Amino acid sequence: MKKIFIHGWGFSKDVWKDYYYIDDALFLDLPFHGESTDKLSSIEDFARIVSDRIDEPSVLVGWSVGATVSLLTSLINPNVKTLVLVGFSPKFSDEELGSSPKMVKAFFHNLRRDYECTVLNFRKSAVGSVYPCPFPKRDGATKLLKDFADLDITGLLENVKVKTFLINGTNDRIVNKNAAFFSKERIKDSEVIFLNSHHGPFLEWDLFELLDD
Repeated sequence: MKKIFIHGWGFSKDVWKDYYYIDDALFLDLPFHGESTDKLSSIEDFARIVSDRIDEPSVLVGWSVGATVSLLTSLINPNVKTLVLVGFSPKFSDEELGSSPKMVKAFFHNLRRDYECTVLNFRKSAVGSVYPCPFPKRDGATKLLKDFADLDITGLLENVKVKTFLINGTNDRIVNKNAAFFSKERIKDSEVIFLNSHHGPFLEWDLFELLDD
């Protein structure tokens, strides 16, 4: 099946470069990130754009914000057969399912004060290094993140009908690991995999060597 990759906020599709070896694959940039020309600040609108690009049986591999996009896409496109959700949170502004609202508020304050420094610090917190990729466009990317932070899809989890892998790093500093267990209880055909890593374990592990799809 075709594999479609969607990265997380603050990075670009090049974060998946170790997976460029896959022949039948598509790597998408979030709006206002990398080479994207999409001007959408709504996560749900972008999920519809992604759905329009899927016309054959596919595996969606999403990281963080990209994981939410992937899940929402699976609910509207029957060609999505498997979900691989890395660092997924169904409600990001929640201390038990994502990050504390206080920390989220402080992050937006820091973005307004010093955008580039805040993005670099976020990358370091997420993956342990200042990952080299272009900065997302400030205003659009900030609006996209705000939409993500305000989103609550906890009530949609039980509607997911495809095989779902919930992959998290044990040292994730962005998303509370309880989000994986919470999601597994509500997604019928799901499996939790924890790896000794940070918020982006796919940078240290080949995900497809771990999955039994």
